[in-house]
Amino acid sequence: MKVWAYLYRLYRQQARWLVLSFICLGVTWLSGAALLASSGWFITACALAGVGLISNLNIFAPSTLIRGLAILRTVGRYAERVIGHEAILRVLKNLRVRAFNVVAFRPARFIDSRRLSDMIHRLIADVETLDAIPLRILGPMFAALMTLAGCVWVGAMWGNNLIGITIGTSGLSVLMVSVVLAKKGQKRGAAVVHARAAQKVAVIDHLGGLAELISNHKQHESAQHLAQLDEQQTQRFFAQEQMASLGEHGVQAITALTTIAVIAVAWPDFQAPIIALLALMTIGLNEALGALPGALWRTGEAKAAAERLMDLELTEQHEATDARVASQAFNTADIVNAPNFNRLESLPASQATLGPVEIINLMCQRQPGKRDPLNVALKPGLPLVIYGRSGTGKTSLLETLAGELTGQQGGVWLEGVNLLTVPDAIRYPKLTLLAQSDSLLNMTIRQFLSLGLDNVPDATLLAVLQCVDLHETLSQTDEGLDYSLGIRGSHVSGGQARRLQLAALLIKEPALVLLDEPFRGLQADLVQGLIAGIEPWLLKRCSVIVTHDPKSLPSHWPRQVWPNA
Repeated sequence: MKVWAYLYRLYRQQARWLVLSFICLGVTWLSGAALLASSGWFITACALAGVGLISNLNIFAPSTLIRGLAILRTVGRYAERVIGHEAILRVLKNLRVRAFNVVAFRPARFIDSRRLSDMIHRLIADVETLDAIPLRILGPMFAALMTLAGCVWVGAMWGNNLIGITIGTSGLSVLMVSVVLAKKGQKRGAAVVHARAAQKVAVIDHLGGLAELISNHKQHESAQHLAQLDEQQTQRFFAQEQMASLGEHGVQAITALTTIAVIAVAWPDFQAPIIALLALMTIGLNEALGALPGALWRTGEAKAAAERLMDLELTEQHEATDARVASQAFNTADIVNAPNFNRLESLPASQATLGPVEIINLMCQRQPGKRDPLNVALKPGLPLVIYGRSGTGKTSLLETLAGELTGQQGGVWLEGVNLLTVPDAIRYPKLTLLAQSDSLLNMTIRQFLSLGLDNVPDATLLAVLQCVDLHETLSQTDEGLDYSLGIRGSHVSGGQARRLQLAALLIKEPALVLLDEPFRGLQADLVQGLIAGIEPWLLKRCSVIVTHDPKSLPSHWPRQVWPNA
C-alpha cells in the first residue's frame, strides 16, 4: 500500500471534521486579510475626510465591519483549534490502539528482529508525528489556497483583472518556491525521523545496559556516542530551521514585491482608500502564504513516520491473512487427520483429558555445540524435567517449543498437527509458557488472574490461590482479590509473585505446559506443597519443566539432560 493511500485510510473516519477545521482556518486567514484591508481603507478614508477630500463619510458601516471581522477571526481560530485537534486526537488514539495491538501479540522472534526500543519509539514519536499531516500540511495548504482565491476575487472586483492576476501570480510564485524547498526539506525531514528513532534506541540501550557498561568501564564511550548522536540531530534541526527561515523570508519578499506591483498597477486610476485596501490585503496574504513552505517540507517527516508505522501494520495484516489461510487448512487437517481435535475444542475444560505431545527431531538455534535433535513423547501427567548447566540453552529450548523462537528443524506435534507451523493465533491457545522472570502488572489480583479471560468466578480464583498456598495470605488483607500488585509487582514478595503466575496458569486449559524454573527462589517445603497443589492440573496435560534442581521434583517424572549428547 502506498503511503498516501495508507494515510487516507487513517484519516478517513474523521475527514468531515478535518475538512471543517480546514475551512475554519481559511476563514481565519481570510478574515485577517479582510480586517487589514478594511482597516486600511477606513483609516485612509477618514484621513482624507479630515482634510476635506471626502464628504459624507459613513463611519458606522466600516467600523461595524471591522469589529465583525475581528470577532470572526477569533472565532475561526478557536473553532479550527478545537475541531481540528479533537479530530486528530481521535485519529491518533485509534492508531495507537492498532499499533499497540500489533506489538502486544507479536512473539519474541518478531521483537528481537526489530528491537523493542525501536517499537516503543514507533508507538510514541512516530504516531505523534502524524498529527503534522492534517494540522500542518493539508490544513494550511487548503486554507492558503482558499485565502488566495478570496484575495484574487477581491482584487479583480475592487480593482481590475490585472490586479487580480498580479495577486494570483504571487501565490503561484510562493507555491513554486515551496515545492523547490520541499524537495530538499523532505529528505532532511525523513533523516530527522530516522535519526530520532536511532537516538532514542541508543538512549534506551544505554540506560538499560548501564550496569554492564559501568562494570566494563564503557559508560563514558557510550555517553560520548549519545552526545555525538545528539550533536548530529541538533545540526539536522538547525538545517531544517534554516530551511524554514529561508522559506519565511522568501514569502515575505514575494509578498512585498507583489504589494508594490499592486500599488503601481492601481495608481493613479483608483482612489487612495481603494489603493490602501488592495495593498494591505496583499500584505495580509503573508500569513496564509507563509505557511506553504513549512507545510510542504514537513511532508518528509510525516511520510517517514507513516512508512514505519505502515510497515508495522502491514506485517500484522500479512500474518493475519496467513493465519486465516492456515486456519482453513488446519480445520481441514482436523477433519481428515485429527478427529479428536474438534472434540478437545468443544469439551468443557474440566472434562478435557488431552492427548500426548510428540517432539520430533527438534533442533534449536541457540543449542550449543554439535548436538543431537530432541525426540521425546510427552504424556499427560508426566512432566519432562530438563536440567543441565547454566548457559546451555534450556530457556531457548522452551521458547522454541512455544514458537517464540524459530527452530532449525523438527516440530511439536499435537493430534497430528505441527504446532510450530501454524500461526500464532492458533498455536497460543494450545500451550502456555511460564518465563523465568516474573512479569506482574499494576492491577488487582482478580484482574491479573483473569487476564484474557471472561467472567471468571471468584470461587475459581480462590481455588487456584489455594493450590499455590496463597489463599491464607490473601485472607489477611482487607482488599482480598482486589489487592493491588503495584508497579511490577512491588506490593508482593518475589516468592508470592512466582506463585501468582503459577496460579494464573491453573485457570487456563492448554495442551502443552512449558515451565521455566517454576519454583525459583522458593523453600523446599513450599515447593513440595506447590507440586501437590498443581499436580492434579498437570495430570490432564503434557508438560516440560526446566530446572537447576531436578532432585526437588518427583522421582517418577522423566528426566532429560540438556544439551543432549
